[in-house]
Amino acid sequence: MRLSRLSLLLPLLAFACNDKDTADTDLGTDTEAPTGLQFTVTPSNGGTGTSMDVVFSTNRSAFQFGDTEVDFGEGIVVDAVTVQDGFQTVARITIDVDAEVGDRDIFVDIAGDETLLPDAFSVIDQSFLIEPSNGKLGETLFVDMVGINTEWEDGRTWSNFGPGIRVLDYRVIAPNLATARIAIRPDAPAGPRDVSIEEGPEVVTLYEGFTVDRAVITAFFDPPEAFQGETKAFDITGLDTAFTEDLSIEFWDDGGPNADIQVVELQVIDVENVFGRIRVSNAAALGPRDVLVTAGEESILLPEAITILDAPPDLSNVVPVTNFDVFRSIDNGSGELLEQVEGFVYFIIPLSPPCGAASPPGQGPMPYDNNGVWPVPPPAQPVDCPNPETVSAGDFVWFEGPENVVTLPKDVIQSTGQIIYINRDLVLDDYRFDTLYDLHTQGDPEGIPEVLVERVQPTVPADYYLTSPELSGDYTHDRTQDFQYTWTPAQTYPEATFSTQISGTLVVNDEGGFAGSIPWDDGAHAYSSTEMGQLNPGPVSFSVSSYIQGPVFSLPFSIFQSQADSTLSTSAQLVLE
Repeated sequence: MRLSRLSLLLPLLAFACNDKDTADTDLGTDTEAPTGLQFTVTPSNGGTGTSMDVVFSTNRSAFQFGDTEVDFGEGIVVDAVTVQDGFQTVARITIDVDAEVGDRDIFVDIAGDETLLPDAFSVIDQSFLIEPSNGKLGETLFVDMVGINTEWEDGRTWSNFGPGIRVLDYRVIAPNLATARIAIRPDAPAGPRDVSIEEGPEVVTLYEGFTVDRAVITAFFDPPEAFQGETKAFDITGLDTAFTEDLSIEFWDDGGPNADIQVVELQVIDVENVFGRIRVSNAAALGPRDVLVTAGEESILLPEAITILDAPPDLSNVVPVTNFDVFRSIDNGSGELLEQVEGFVYFIIPLSPPCGAASPPGQGPMPYDNNGVWPVPPPAQPVDCPNPETVSAGDFVWFEGPENVVTLPKDVIQSTGQIIYINRDLVLDDYRFDTLYDLHTQGDPEGIPEVLVERVQPTVPADYYLTSPELSGDYTHDRTQDFQYTWTPAQTYPEATFSTQISGTLVVNDEGGFAGSIPWDDGAHAYSSTEMGQLNPGPVSFSVSSYIQGPVFSLPFSIFQSQADSTLSTSAQLVLE
């Protein structure tokens, strides 16, 4: 974090001020003044230890060249007064470090006529310093900020350098120390600019605190466009760059780095030339991307260097995902059996290239009548992956069976734009047991055509209900005793799998774990006291599930195969003691 350099900034204290407000003040005078003359003061506040320009404007011509003076009172030195014209004057002021904080009057003297502007300017005690305070067009660099009387918090504070400068990262090291990584666009307006630090609703501004030099460090990326799913060669040509072998490239959208474009080859030809190849995910976000090129200590941001274009879906890669399920829960208070029946289908194109690694399968219970206690498998590490593309198959699809038809209307997930066909308002009468339904699509001329795939969506062979114990009213079980439970015989073997699970935390490590079993489906089973004793006392959940998979199938135009499944599950709560 370069704290040694930050510490050198502390004595300088050329600090800044709060919001860049404007004070509109009717003319108040110690002497007679022209009727209707008004003054505007911008900005209307400044921080202790700050040098800044204050602009005075009037609603009609009043200022006179060589004969205009302003006075901010004790603790503020007026270094220079420049009359731009009759309507505008700029005063360069320096606010002492120990200047009194608060509102103050300003006196404006024009050719001997003195005007009082009451409470027209405020001195505040929050301010900060930036180092370095300048950068080149096209440059990416770190800047440090030292605050006075600030209480910055990481995650709650952010900085703003104005148009043409992007803040790539901002970190608060201490309540008065922060560092930002900024990228100056090659087309950013040159010259001094205000820098603001926002902390919730509070904004502290360093007026003209950073300067964009006219010197340019930049590079050019070719080609300017690529399609989703495309692998494409590219060239980077630098201008006054120093590319090295440790060069790396990131592709940025509005949210920051996006991994949906992968660099598969990269060769540094010389200090100003790079060759490589990129592979664009078939689900890459559309639109322009910035390219961040980093070589050693030097980084360059190439704004909107490449645009990702939409590619038509490749129907030969479509995978249908389809489920038809019954979810039940026993209400802990009333004992009422609550039920939801749901069917859904979506047509997905798997990510190419694949993104992330599949989580290793957890060690679960082995069939049959073989109990066990296991830890919950750790969650997979998060990976920055794009959302896979889904394809429309019309306004609805449906499951077609010998006894009934179940229609699934189209739904679009607003946050991702993905398409799913789902019906959450089904009832148990729609779910006919021991049935293989056909999958039928309405068809979409720009997506999946009308298709009938016969006998692919299964339902579980038989219904079942728990008969004991009555898992409601905070049912409590002694962990030193076997936990016995019974259900109406479902007799789903060999077509479906019947399993149960008690989930809580493990005594051995206080982390998530469960006791699981795939019992013989004869209506009665038990977890031993030894198994129950491995779970901590307290609330746990009990679940039972009948699960079945249908035959392997594919859409007639796709190279991928799929397998539909169906579940009838019941969940309840109990307390271990």
